[in-house]
Amino acid sequence: NGRRYQSYRTGAHFIPNDEHEQDRMDLTHHIYMLLTGGNLYFAPISNPRRVLDLGTGTGIWAIDFADQHPNSFVIGNDLSPIQPSWLPPNLIFEVDDFESEWAHTGKFDFIHSREIEGMVKDFDRLFEQAFDALNPGGWLEFQSIELARRCDDDSYHLAAAFDRWRDLVHSAAQGFGKRFDTIHSWPDRMKRTGFTNVRREILNLPFSPWPKDPKLKELGRYQQINLLQGMVSYSLFLFTNVLGWSQADVYALLVDVQAVLRNPAVHFYTRVHFVYGQKPY
Repeated sequence: NGRRYQSYRTGAHFIPNDEHEQDRMDLTHHIYMLLTGGNLYFAPISNPRRVLDLGTGTGIWAIDFADQHPNSFVIGNDLSPIQPSWLPPNLIFEVDDFESEWAHTGKFDFIHSREIEGMVKDFDRLFEQAFDALNPGGWLEFQSIELARRCDDDSYHLAAAFDRWRDLVHSAAQGFGKRFDTIHSWPDRMKRTGFTNVRREILNLPFSPWPKDPKLKELGRYQQINLLQGMVSYSLFLFTNVLGWSQADVYALLVDVQAVLRNPAVHFYTRVHFVYGQKPY
């Protein structure tokens, strides 16, 4: 489909890793920083010695964390070696598949992952792997934007094209084996694994710059760009490889969806989840 994907574990991930997608990943990081007031995490960690960032992408979160915590040793792993070479001295990147067996010899005090919804076949197994890899008292935190739209006024009737696209993504992702509807189950899954002090923070994120509040308007402006670019990245592989669509049909659908996102009368938003818990001492 004219996009570049990872070659390690080919076909294991449906999102491209080319420069266009890397720019979008960094934009997503900027959105998270605006949304949280500059906080990289919500877990109440204290002087973590070893930190693991699962699916680090461009590595921007890991770089910021390493800069803020110079006494921590940070490892970022990903299927694609797309991270920069100029790094803080306390950070390394590795090409690895976190859905396979973990080969790290040391335990961690903090394990983090962002935008992991839709990227995992078996969350129960992943929570167990993270639990085993943490030191007693260590924290796990997953952050992800919910693939859903919410609306508090009568503009919900303008959602038909977006809702069709969302439902098709859910269906294709389920066929691919990595669902986009697990996010609400994370707290209970973590508790069943053995985590304690499990908490969930939820923040609203507008789809476009429709809110009157200046901060939300700015967030909406960036998220609108994120969605316009991201729905292409999320759709191409899933629709052509799982649903059997042609590339032309995918783009024809996206034209209608993008028109919804550009319509100032549409007042949609979604929610961003920050779920974290602690391994007992």
